[in-house]
Amino acid sequence: MSAENNNENNTQEQELWERISTTEGEERAEVLDELSHIAYRRDDYNECLQLVDTSIDIYFKLGMDSHIKELIHLYEGKAFSLRHLNRLAEAADVFEDIAKLHQLNDDTEGYIKARRAAACDWYEVKEWQKCLEGHSAARDSIDPDATPMSMGIDLLNIGMAQAKLGQHQAAIENYLSARKLFKEAKNPEYVNWADQYATVSYAEIGNGPEAKFHAKHYFNYSKVAEDLGMEGYGRYYLGKAHLLCQEYEDAERQLTRALELLTLDEKKDWEDILGANRALAKALTALGREEEANDRLERIATIEETICGDEKAA
Repeated sequence: MSAENNNENNTQEQELWERISTTEGEERAEVLDELSHIAYRRDDYNECLQLVDTSIDIYFKLGMDSHIKELIHLYEGKAFSLRHLNRLAEAADVFEDIAKLHQLNDDTEGYIKARRAAACDWYEVKEWQKCLEGHSAARDSIDPDATPMSMGIDLLNIGMAQAKLGQHQAAIENYLSARKLFKEAKNPEYVNWADQYATVSYAEIGNGPEAKFHAKHYFNYSKVAEDLGMEGYGRYYLGKAHLLCQEYEDAERQLTRALELLTLDEKKDWEDILGANRALAKALTALGREEEANDRLERIATIEETICGDEKAA
């Protein structure tokens, strides 16, 4: 921002603060809203929240029913400020309030958008059931602008929440439906996402052949895209699928290469690195190489205790 623009903003802000003392009611709420925009633009999200909340209080006193659009606008500013402050559970609650306001305003598009936003924040704070309810509400709403992509994304998100709740069979059904929609939309990237999540859930219920089918598709995409990071995960998923199918030599080969790739990243995904090591140890044991398996498990023991505590990573 240039010095000239900064001076103009400072002058505008000063004038708005001076107006506060001479205004009341709706005009005062509008001035507070303008001030909140200025605070937001300079990344002062705490001040933005205070200004927004004060403006909201005024509109409620004036009568919510006649100021729904203004309240939606203010609540959106509040939700995005909370996101910037990493207060995601609070942001999710605010998006739920926004959804209710859109319902009062008979705005289906706004309602769907707000429920999706709330559900995404619920996912980030591990409120899986609330996430599931939000994405399900978005899916079940009648959306005249729905496309194969938007419907597929809703199903993918529903499946992700169901998987976190341990509902893997239901998750798989949604992943496969989403996959069909993404193919209809001719979007290979999202077909690949569906394959990734499907192979994980198939592995969780012990269905090796189906896990291998989707892992192979995910792996193929990684090779075409020439993405080594993605290839590491693809080989990990393939290795776990081979293990379920009792194809131990193939499992060893895929898991060994997976670990070579997964450990390249500076920011390591320890959960999956540990999971690949444990899966590889199982394959080695099945191949009669128990000493190698035990050595590998011993090497990861301290990291496993540090990362997982009393829990075991998948």
